[in-house]
Amino acid sequence: MTIVSSAHERKPANTVLPTSARAHRGKLAKALLIPVAIVALWTAVTWRGAVDPIFLPSPFDIVQSIKDLWPLLPSSLAASLTMTLGGFLGGSALGLAMGLLMAYSRLAREVFGGVLDFLRPVPIFALIPLFILWFGLGVTPQVVMIMLGTSLIIGVSTIEAIKNVPSVYIRAGLVFGASRWTIYRRIILPAIFPHLLGAVRVAAAASWGLNVAAEYVGAQVGLGHLMIIRVQYLDTAGILSIVLIYCLLAVALDKVVVAVERPLTRWTEKGAGTNVVGAITGAN
Repeated sequence: MTIVSSAHERKPANTVLPTSARAHRGKLAKALLIPVAIVALWTAVTWRGAVDPIFLPSPFDIVQSIKDLWPLLPSSLAASLTMTLGGFLGGSALGLAMGLLMAYSRLAREVFGGVLDFLRPVPIFALIPLFILWFGLGVTPQVVMIMLGTSLIIGVSTIEAIKNVPSVYIRAGLVFGASRWTIYRRIILPAIFPHLLGAVRVAAAASWGLNVAAEYVGAQVGLGHLMIIRVQYLDTAGILSIVLIYCLLAVALDKVVVAVERPLTRWTEKGAGTNVVGAITGAN
C-alpha cells in the first residue's frame, strides 16, 4: 500500500515551534535591554574618572560601597522593613476596611468621603513636625505616617472605583429583586475589587517613599538614617547604593503584592491572561 503525502502535509525540517521557555527568554531580553544600555553608558561616562565621582560615581564604586556598608545593612534593613511593612499592612487594613464600609453604606461615603477629599491634597510630609510633636521621636511617628499615607491612597481609590460602577448593573439587580446585601456582595464588590488591589499595589510603592521621608526626621536606625550619614560625608556612592537597595526592596514588595493579587483576580480579564492592548498591537 503506497501512501502519498502532498506538499502541504509535509512540514519543513527546519521548522521549530516556539516554546514557552524561548518566549520567556525573549521577553526577559527585551526587559533588560534598557537597563543594560544605561549601565553601559554609565560605565563609559565614568570611565577613568571622566566625571568627578562626587557627582556621578562609577558602577564599580557602587559595588565597593555596598561591600563597605555590608556590616551595617542587616540592622538597617531590619529597622526599615519593620517600619515600612508595619505601616503598609496597618494602612492597607485600615484603608480596605474603610473602603468596604463606604462601598456598603452611603452614609459612610458621605461622612468619610468629605474627610478623604480634604486630606488627599495635603502633603503628608508637611505633617511630619506634628507627628514628632504628638508621638515624639522614634518608630511610632514613622509608622503612623506610613499608615496614614497608604490608607488615604486606598480610601480615595475606593471612592473613585465606586463612582465608576455602571449604574445599569445596580438597576439590573434591583429589577431581579436582589436585596441590598446581595447587590453589595455580587455586584459592587466584584466591580471595585480589582481597583482596590491595584490601589494596594500603589500604596506598597508609596510606603517606601514615606519611609525615606520619615527616617530623614529623627530616625536613629534604618536605611534612611544610614543615608543621612553618607550625605554628611559626601559619599555619593554610598547614597546611590542605599537608593538602589530601596529600589530593590520596593520591587520585591510589589512582586509579593502581585503574587497575592493574581489568584484573587483570576476571574477578571487580567487574571485570565487576556491582554487586550497586546492583541490589538500584535505585541503578544
